[in-house]
This record gives sequence, C-alpha cells and structure tokens, in this order.
Amino acid sequence: MHGAIHVMLSSRGRRGDRGICFPTICLFLIPALVTTSPALAADKNKPVAWKPITEALLRVDDQPVKNWNVYWESKKGDPLLLQIGDRFLLIQIHERKVFDLASAKIEHKGKELLWDPASLPAEPLASADWLIKDVGFAYRINMRLVAENRVFDLQLPHPMDLRYL
Repeated sequence: MHGAIHVMLSSRGRRGDRGICFPTICLFLIPALVTTSPALAADKNKPVAWKPITEALLRVDDQPVKNWNVYWESKKGDPLLLQIGDRFLLIQIHERKVFDLASAKIEHKGKELLWDPASLPAEPLASADWLIKDVGFAYRINMRLVAENRVFDLQLPHPMDLRYL
C-alpha cells in the first residue's frame, strides 16, 4: 500500500475481494462524470431551454415593472435570463455580470425560451452595487446598471423547508 489510498469495492460486503486502487477508480469515474454532467455536456451550438420562475418579484428604481419575466436554465438559478418588455438581460450572479442579449436571438417555445449561449456578447454591461443574499423565503439580487443608472431588485422564491413543521 506504500502511501496510496485504496478503496475496497465489494458486492454485498464479502471479505476477500480485491481492493481497487483509488487512482484507478478516478481514471474511469471522473471522465464519466464530466461527460454526463448537464452543464458540461451541453452542446455549445444548440439553444438552451430556459424555464420561467413563478412568484418572483422585480422592481426597477424602486418601482414595480408591468411586463417582465425571469427564467432559469437549471434549478441552480445561475445564470438567470430577465425579460423586461422586449429586452433580455442575462444575469451571471456568481460572476456579477449582466449581458444585454439581442431579442432576435431568443425564440419563444410555449412558456419556455430558447437561446444559444454561443451568441453571448463579448462584453458585459457595466454594473455595480451588487447585493446577493438570502432574505428568508427568497433570494434577493440587487444591482445597478451604471450607464443607465437603474437599480434592479429581483427576488426569487426558494423552496420552504417543511421538515420542522
């Protein structure tokens, strides 16, 4: 064993099965996980389906917005696609970046939107004053678009934890 980590794999926990070296498992398991990961396996040349998030709240400059919707690609919630009228903003929360997307590149398919990530603009919009926090029953994302001097306050619901009721 000379310092190598060994993991015993056995069927039904029988003794006497041979151990398989951890690096050998990694050699086969990690490539399989990487190729089956939805985020990494997505074809860059295919449009991605964005699903609407219900019960979200949006205020721009502390005023409610009439015609808007917010979408997510996956349940992780990052990135988000914010539609305000005919304008689409891609919000990368962890990177704190906002991109203005061409509405001609976005296709409506029922309640979902289809957008090809290959058409992402090279430069994000200038943004500042980011606030991202959990406020109880929602996640709050607040940021300012510098060129427009507009403050966006988006609140996204997260599932309630009913384990203790």
